[in-house]
Amino acid sequence: MASVFVARTAELAALSDAFARACEAGPVATLIGGDAGIGKSRLVAEFAARLPSRTRVVRGDCLESGGGFAYAPFIAAMRALVRDLGPEHGPEHAAGLLPGGGRLGLAHWLPVLGAAPDEPDPVYGKARLFEDVLTLIEGAARERPLVLVLEDLHWADPSSRELLVFLVHNLAGPGVLLVGTYRSADLDERHPLRPVLTGLARSPRVRRMEPAPLTCAEVRGLVADRFGYEPDRDVVEEIARRSEGNPLFVEALADAGAQGGTPRRLRDLLLAGFRSLPDGSRSVLHAASVASAWGGGLAHRFLASVTGLDDLALEDAIRPAVEHGLLLTEGDGYTFRHALLRQAVYEDVLPSARARLHKRSGAALQADPGLVPDGRAAAEEAAHWCAADEKERAFDALWRAAAAARAVHAHPERLRILERVLRQWDDVAEPERVLGVDRAEVLHRAAEACLSAGEAARGVALATEALAALDRETDPGRAALLLELRSMLRHRLGDAALDDLRAAVALLPAEAPAAVRGRPLSTLANRLFLLSSPDESRALATEALAAGRESGDARVRAWALLTLGSLDGAAGDLDAALARIAEAAQVTRAAGESAVPLVIAAMAEADALHGMGLDERSLDAVTAGMETARRAGLDRDQGAGLAAKGAEPLWALGRWDEAAALLRDVLALDPPPLFAALAQVNLGTVVLAQGDVAAAGQAAEAAYAIMGDTYQGKAFRLPLHDLRCQIAIARDDLAGADAILGRALDGPGLFATSRFAWPLLLTGARLCAERLARRVGERERPAQLRDLAGRLPVIGPVQHAYWAEFHAEAGDGTWDEAVRAWREVGRPYPLAQALFRAAEASGVPSAQAAERCREAAAIAARLGAKPLLKDIERLAARARLSLAEPQPEPEPTPVAPDPARRLGLTRRETEVLRLVADGCSNRQIAEALFISARTAGVHVSNILAKLQVASRTEAAAHAHRLRLFDPPAD
Repeated sequence: MASVFVARTAELAALSDAFARACEAGPVATLIGGDAGIGKSRLVAEFAARLPSRTRVVRGDCLESGGGFAYAPFIAAMRALVRDLGPEHGPEHAAGLLPGGGRLGLAHWLPVLGAAPDEPDPVYGKARLFEDVLTLIEGAARERPLVLVLEDLHWADPSSRELLVFLVHNLAGPGVLLVGTYRSADLDERHPLRPVLTGLARSPRVRRMEPAPLTCAEVRGLVADRFGYEPDRDVVEEIARRSEGNPLFVEALADAGAQGGTPRRLRDLLLAGFRSLPDGSRSVLHAASVASAWGGGLAHRFLASVTGLDDLALEDAIRPAVEHGLLLTEGDGYTFRHALLRQAVYEDVLPSARARLHKRSGAALQADPGLVPDGRAAAEEAAHWCAADEKERAFDALWRAAAAARAVHAHPERLRILERVLRQWDDVAEPERVLGVDRAEVLHRAAEACLSAGEAARGVALATEALAALDRETDPGRAALLLELRSMLRHRLGDAALDDLRAAVALLPAEAPAAVRGRPLSTLANRLFLLSSPDESRALATEALAAGRESGDARVRAWALLTLGSLDGAAGDLDAALARIAEAAQVTRAAGESAVPLVIAAMAEADALHGMGLDERSLDAVTAGMETARRAGLDRDQGAGLAAKGAEPLWALGRWDEAAALLRDVLALDPPPLFAALAQVNLGTVVLAQGDVAAAGQAAEAAYAIMGDTYQGKAFRLPLHDLRCQIAIARDDLAGADAILGRALDGPGLFATSRFAWPLLLTGARLCAERLARRVGERERPAQLRDLAGRLPVIGPVQHAYWAEFHAEAGDGTWDEAVRAWREVGRPYPLAQALFRAAEASGVPSAQAAERCREAAAIAARLGAKPLLKDIERLAARARLSLAEPQPEPEPTPVAPDPARRLGLTRRETEVLRLVADGCSNRQIAEALFISARTAGVHVSNILAKLQVASRTEAAAHAHRLRLFDPPAD
């Protein structure tokens, strides 16, 4: 019994507008939320019925959670699309649109495209699958407009949610409208769809709508259709009140009213039509509700197998249900009119009958997996056996379901299924016989799934349990693989995990096969590079490269080359670094390996170029790498790390708003912890320079919560300590800043990471100057910093600029040299800082000081560096320097020979000593000479050192004794 379609004029118009925009300007996604029964699916169906005849409409339904069904809506939609693309020529037309005919990706879902090879890399396998789905949709849309409908997204499995996000962000060509429906009332704060919707809402191509409840007039039209005549006003108002304008409930109440009563409970209300059916029809609907307990359509053959009825008897039983609108015909099967109705019928089945029907359903699927769509049979069979409490059969089916999930690269679902296998292990007699593997192997595979599913903490626990179940002496190969896997999981959580890698290598002696030993060697070498042990890293990477070449393992070769290239870049040999990195990418492409090394190669290239001050080229490498990550579906993982690093050249080039936006996008993806920490540090650096100390502090705290004081990777750790030290200075917590600095300087590996050590030393020099100006300085810290600066390598122009600025800040270098160095590098912010300090240190008002202030102020204003601009304006006001118009240079005044020159004092230091001799404090000296109290303190410290005295009083006495300031004799 079909009902008329009432209201929804505005919603239909919005969908039509979205379709028109999709056809003209590019892909559009419309997400329709609302309560169960509000008419979301009916709205979409009505919209689809009104589309131009050339439009393709394909649909997929999400299945109720708990069954482990991966990609259910997309598999159904892609199957329908392949059929629609080739009604005459079969799947060949669809295969022609896909790389390799779809056999490398989409064939994992649709065997009609051919036999899919096993993909050893789970990340790359998923990337190929996602890319095939994207390519097929765009290829179909080039021929005719395409509407892809995804129903009940509130039930979407994790893999389907991930693919949805991938498509929204990556669809490019015109002609695609994606429509999704979901129950908004089901989305509590912890529902996994909520962050997905929040993230998608940021895209300009995504629209959201929620159909409103029906008005009383609209309820009248719907009730009139159900009754077949115009109902009384009182009846309409009662139905409108009780239904709250929900169309499903309006129809059910109208049906109940037509039978002379109004049930009180919703379940009874929904079952009113069902109970009017003949006994045979009700029995078939009971079976249908059990066989399709997790949603979706139900094949006629499946229902026949469960009920045991022949075709004619089954058709006679089903017909009344179809006529009453309880079941809808769909292809070669049936579906319930609404999920709430299916659930109500399912709950009406007696428990014993329900278990019996689940058992029949499981047996039917075991005998003929083709009764359900491709890829679902094992998971659905397992769900039925579990519901029937058939433990051993469920155990075996779950194991097969895990394998099926791996085959379609549904890593979160695979993990959940394997965890169910582990929970049921002790409930099954001889579980090893049933599965053909031991418990350690199941744990290993579950931990492996965690790595691909982004659940590192759970993976560490599983890998640890697996290692405890193994004998390392009798099974060193398996133990080594598990140790390497656990180290990778631990590293994602911010743990160096070198002990696991060293133990893995130790289990495999030098005479072990190269194919076995190469992998942990290459991983250990790369980890040691990250942890600033270059010598050992280079030795192991060289050994791993040899092993990779001997065994032909492209993965090992690529990772060893990337490590060696990164080491070359850190050592300043840019040509060698870029050559190694390019070779790693070439090896990866030639072998058809995972896209992960390609993204890491882009990260290494960008890092090497940025470290040498080639920021434009670095940004080009980041852009290309992010495109590779995007196309491979690696945005949340390695792509997030690359984007976090990509903010660094943007920051260096002065494109701060772009850098901040990129970093916030990275964090919105919820990337692995270390990449999140890197993004937080870089974001904190940007917002601190913009003047938002509170936001910078929050970012630093978030990064520190991940790394703490335990993670020793200097590329991550030193920038965090530098940021925390700067934040403490900005908060006027000089003691806290000094404590942070001390811990950072005392850690190992400082001299192996000069690129990250120089910025920290410069911050330390600024802190010492600030503390000296306030007379809270210590002799040990400046001496320590000078000692480190004297031994720290200076590699490339960027590090030279830091070296020059450090020595200018420490008082044994010139600010002119710092300005020249930063000008050559071409980084605006440190140039503006150096110009400001040079103007401040020049003392008396001069044309040169004014010019420096003007240039620094212009740069700071352009960048949005509010604190620096404020300092510049204060200096200009104090020294009476105009930031608007240059002042003509005054004629030089002859200066009498300075007797202090013989003591090694500069002219400025002589002026400061004169005021010290007059008993002035640092603040009074600063006011007299138009400099900051911090700069005055630095000058006083240098004077004491040159005069070899311990106090200001001794310095004044020394000056009087030498009669340095006596007036010259006539």
